[in-house]
Amino acid sequence: MTDRYQPKMMPQQPEGLFEKAMHAGQNLPGKPGFICYRKLKRRYRWRNEDIWPKLVADLRAGDLCIDLGANLGEVTTQLANAGAEVIGFEPDPDTFARLVQNVGQMPGVTLYQQAAGAKADTLNLRRSARMAEDPDRFSQSASLVRNDATMDDTNTVPVEVINLPEFLAGLDRDIRILKMDIEGSEWDLMPALMEHPVLDRIDTIFVETHEWMDPARYMPIAHRLQAQAEARDHPYINLFWH
Repeated sequence: MTDRYQPKMMPQQPEGLFEKAMHAGQNLPGKPGFICYRKLKRRYRWRNEDIWPKLVADLRAGDLCIDLGANLGEVTTQLANAGAEVIGFEPDPDTFARLVQNVGQMPGVTLYQQAAGAKADTLNLRRSARMAEDPDRFSQSASLVRNDATMDDTNTVPVEVINLPEFLAGLDRDIRILKMDIEGSEWDLMPALMEHPVLDRIDTIFVETHEWMDPARYMPIAHRLQAQAEARDHPYINLFWH
């Protein structure tokens, strides 16, 4: 639709001495390279931070948005209040119960107690070791892939994982916004989504990426995804979100 706001992913280029130094420094081995990468990524995020509010302001009745990692419903609420229909996914059963309380009665909101992945499966969801201390805060850390000292291996729950590309294809509708904050599972899901024909029916994708979980493994994937995003005219893919 020519009258809709449709952002374009422009190539992200370092500007000024600091960004150019961080761009060069990200090739350093180990932690120094990752620190440079993160500082440069933060600059790119700031440069693109106006895209999300502009897009939300452009939402209309009948627009469909997908909220992956809906948690307690902050983004779902924002999208639904803007007039969109929202399908939200939250795998943790305790968090999902609170999500339903928060947004389950909002018009146009549909919720699924499932995780999103590249293939259908049943996997163990790990929770933060500090979950009991502050459930609202630390529910955001629950992950299917993260397994470091901050996670509690004794506090896990099996969750259903859907094949997201196939789910989206089955909707037979265009998707205005796909928001993805799934605590490390994006590294398997995004490459699969980039290769699926349903990608052409998505206008915009916003991803919170988690390279810090394993920089040596995930930074090369992030670079490949960024290059693919910049090479496409559609959809707009923001890998610097949040």
